[in-house]
Amino acid sequence: MTLRATPTGVSSGTPDTTYGTLSRFGGGPATALDMPLRSPGSQNDNGVGLGIGYETANLAVDVGTLPLGFRQNDIMGGVRYRMGLSDQTTLTGELSRRPVTDSALSFAGARDARTGERWGTVSANGGRLDLTWDDGSFGTYAIGALHSLQGHNVQSNYRAELGGGMYWRVHRTTDSAFTAGLNFTGMAYDKNLRYFTYGHGGYFSPQQFLAMSVPFDWAQRSGRLSYQIKGALGVQYFKEDAAPYFPTSRTRQSAAAQAASDAEAFGEVGANTTAIYPGQSKTGLGYNLGMAMEYQLHPQLFIGSHLSLDNARNYRQFTGGLYVRYALQPYTGRQALPVSPLKSPYSF
Repeated sequence: MTLRATPTGVSSGTPDTTYGTLSRFGGGPATALDMPLRSPGSQNDNGVGLGIGYETANLAVDVGTLPLGFRQNDIMGGVRYRMGLSDQTTLTGELSRRPVTDSALSFAGARDARTGERWGTVSANGGRLDLTWDDGSFGTYAIGALHSLQGHNVQSNYRAELGGGMYWRVHRTTDSAFTAGLNFTGMAYDKNLRYFTYGHGGYFSPQQFLAMSVPFDWAQRSGRLSYQIKGALGVQYFKEDAAPYFPTSRTRQSAAAQAASDAEAFGEVGANTTAIYPGQSKTGLGYNLGMAMEYQLHPQLFIGSHLSLDNARNYRQFTGGLYVRYALQPYTGRQALPVSPLKSPYSF
């Protein structure tokens, strides 16, 4: 059983006051034209997330909150069950409601001080199935998932995902293991809602996303130390449809286009007279690299860290963490292999 209290801070700063930026946030072109020097305000939030979980070999259940203190509060949670179909085949099903943490808007929500409007705080609600076959040296897997994405004053959306792959345990001893494989992922969203005007969710939502990668995983333990290095290299492609500035209101969309035309006539730089974000498609290199370690200082005291670098989907990110873990009882056995570092429940 796990009890969690997670102090959390989110900050994306304050949008600058150029017309091009102000017209693509919150109230859009009309507010940017009427009040060109007024800031939409700082987009920061702080709070404490609470949660409780219970896990056995085959069942995991958890329920918790978004950080209390954020602009919007919500309940999150999930249940996962693993069932053995044979000695080598397992089926895992999961139903969940999880926060979408792509941006401060999608996670904590935003407020435009020029209009007083609040929107954002998106959750993914749905299910996932994982089918795995493993004979101890070689394995294959397939996944399928379907989720509804809902947010406060954000247009509803849907996501479908299919994937699969295979892996080989190239090297394995009592204290080390090296695994390599091949992975395929396909994903599609009904609507493109990745922008930051009112009604958008601020999360990556392409209409087509395809990726193929070659993952690897090296894990080793020696005495009190256990560490892991893993990564993947491949190719990814995504395509996004064009999206209106205000997907939840045709009246507001028409007014935005008119305001943008007026702004262009006044000589404002960055005026988009259609008030439509253009579509795009990109193909590029996909990569990720992660490292984790844990060291036992004392029979009941452990220190650990984790680092990762990747360009998942359409952004580059770097994450890391340090932690201290205290066990209620002395531990004298071998260290975990692979290491399982402690992370924030909001880091997916």
